[in-house]
Amino acid sequence: MAEEASYNPFEANWFEELQQFDGPIEKVIRPDHATIEAYRGKLPDSLLQFWAEHGWCSWSNGQYWLCDPALAKPVLDYVFRGDPELNSDRMVAFGYTAFGDIDIWYGDATIRLELPVSTVRVEPREFDEEYQRYWTDEIMVGLRLSGRVAAVTPPWEDENLKNMMPQALERLGRLEWGEIYGFVPALSLGGRNTVDHLRKMPLVEHLVFLASMEPPTLYDYTPPAEGEGGFGTVTPRRKVGSQQ
Repeated sequence: MAEEASYNPFEANWFEELQQFDGPIEKVIRPDHATIEAYRGKLPDSLLQFWAEHGWCSWSNGQYWLCDPALAKPVLDYVFRGDPELNSDRMVAFGYTAFGDIDIWYGDATIRLELPVSTVRVEPREFDEEYQRYWTDEIMVGLRLSGRVAAVTPPWEDENLKNMMPQALERLGRLEWGEIYGFVPALSLGGRNTVDHLRKMPLVEHLVFLASMEPPTLYDYTPPAEGEGGFGTVTPRRKVGSQQ
C-alpha cells in the first residue's frame, strides 16, 4: 500500500476547505471595490480575494463572522489606546466569534482579543521546521479561522465543558450582524458560565463595557521545547493599554 501523503499547509486552500467542512456561508454583505482596495496592503490578498468573491459573512449559524474591520475598530481603539507595544492603528480586525472574541491582523502576527475572559494573545508568524519555510499570510489567517469555525472546536464551553452554541441558539435565537452572546452579569462581575446568564448584546458596546471594568491581560505563549510533548505554556505578562 502506498504511504499516505502528509498534509502540506502551504498547499491548502483554507477558505475552500472551511466551506466544505463547515457548511454554507450566511448573512452575506458584499463590500464594494473601493472598500476592498482600501485594505490592500493592510490585510492578506487571499482574504481580500475572499471578500471580493463571497463577501463578509458568517459560518455555522453565526458561530463565526468574517467581518468589515470598521465594525470592531472602536473596540480596538479603546482597548489598546496608549499601549507602548501594541498600536491599534496597525490592527485590522477580520473576524469575531458568537461570544465576542475578536481576531486581528497585525502584520507579522495575529492577535486574539478575548474580552469576555479579559485576555490578549499575540501569535507571531512561525517557522515550519518540516517545510523549512515561514508561514504564509494565508496560513496565518487560515489557522485562525480553522480553529474558530471547525465543528470540533466549540466557540465557548460552559461550566460542564459543553458547547454552549446549540443552547444559545435554542434559548436566544440566531444572531444578526454586530450582535454577540454576552454574560449578564459579566463573568468578571460574578456571572456564571451558563446559558441562563446569556443575553444577546451589541458587540461594540458590550466589549467596550467589559474593557472599561478592567484592562485585559497580555499573555505570552512559549511552545514546548524540541522533543517535549504537551501544548507549551501561557504566562501573564502585563495589563494592556497605557502603562502610566
